[in-house]
Amino acid sequence: MDDRKFVIKELEEKKRTLTESKNHLLQGLGEAILQKIGDAEPFSDSQIGGPGAVLAEYRRMKKEIADSNETIKSLQLDDLRLKEIEERISAIESEQSLLKVELAQAHTSIGMATLKAPDMNDITALLKTQEEALLVKIDEHEKTLAELEEQGGGILGWLGKNARTAVEKALLSKNRSDLEKLYLRAGIEYLSTAMAELADVNAAKDAEKAIGLKERMASLGEELLSLKEERRKLGGGFGLESSPSNRIKGMEKRIAQVTKEFPAVYFRLGTLAAASGGKEIFADFMNDDAPAVLEKAEALSSQIANEELSIRKVNAAIRIDEEKAEIERLKRAITAQQQKIAAAEDAITGIEEQISDTEQHITELEIFIQGDHGS
Repeated sequence: MDDRKFVIKELEEKKRTLTESKNHLLQGLGEAILQKIGDAEPFSDSQIGGPGAVLAEYRRMKKEIADSNETIKSLQLDDLRLKEIEERISAIESEQSLLKVELAQAHTSIGMATLKAPDMNDITALLKTQEEALLVKIDEHEKTLAELEEQGGGILGWLGKNARTAVEKALLSKNRSDLEKLYLRAGIEYLSTAMAELADVNAAKDAEKAIGLKERMASLGEELLSLKEERRKLGGGFGLESSPSNRIKGMEKRIAQVTKEFPAVYFRLGTLAAASGGKEIFADFMNDDAPAVLEKAEALSSQIANEELSIRKVNAAIRIDEEKAEIERLKRAITAQQQKIAAAEDAITGIEEQISDTEQHITELEIFIQGDHGS
């Protein structure tokens, strides 16, 4: 590889380092000028890329970040509230589940006492009849199971016994479950109608407890509806994308993107300050370090220009050699073609001689044909 290409790489690396240093200086200068400008409105121009446009872009970015941070604070509160709501909803639902079990137990106890009471209305009388029928069935199934337990016999008898036992146990379980539901229904019926006070002290206490449980469940139900509506308004009811936490992530990502754009804005303003006439335009907003920064930036620009010139010169030298090499290649090609032409000319001369000899031979043959050969 041509050593000069390594030289170009070194020159380009040096140019890159100088350019980074210059850009860093101009960025710092631009940032310092913008900070000193503050809320002032020193530029009236609306020219694209001019000081006024750069300042407007800077302020737009600053406002976007400030607005986003305010929104994030609000969303963080919403997110915290949403978590509190979720925890409370979970607690309410857990409590409701426990209360339902307690209420069902109280209803069952009340129902059993209600069906034992002598003063029954039409509904409880009907339930009493159903209770008695179920108790008879349960008693029959229990007796049958006891009898089956005592039975002996061979393998066939054992198989038949197991089958009947399974059926009887299933029926017994169903009738017990139905009896439980019947007592539950009776208890609910008692609390929903104006009936005489229960004689059973424990059942009476259960009735008071059940009333308290129902009131508590009603209160929890209202609170749950209110919390779910609040959750919906906060965004929890519209999927994960609209939740406060995801919106916060989106805004934080946008803030990071805008923040990365600030150095480019600083550089643009610093470049304008370093350009011809820039000192006059930004004179009121330059700090004491600005002259030295501008001087250093100008010196770096000269060094960069020198490096660029050196790169162009080396490239030109490489190009000259490449052009010379191309000329040599073309000359060799001409020589090769000339050699081919000379060879072709020699071939043509030989062919022409062959044609001449052939024509001479034809003439001799024609004379022979026309000649007198009889003498």
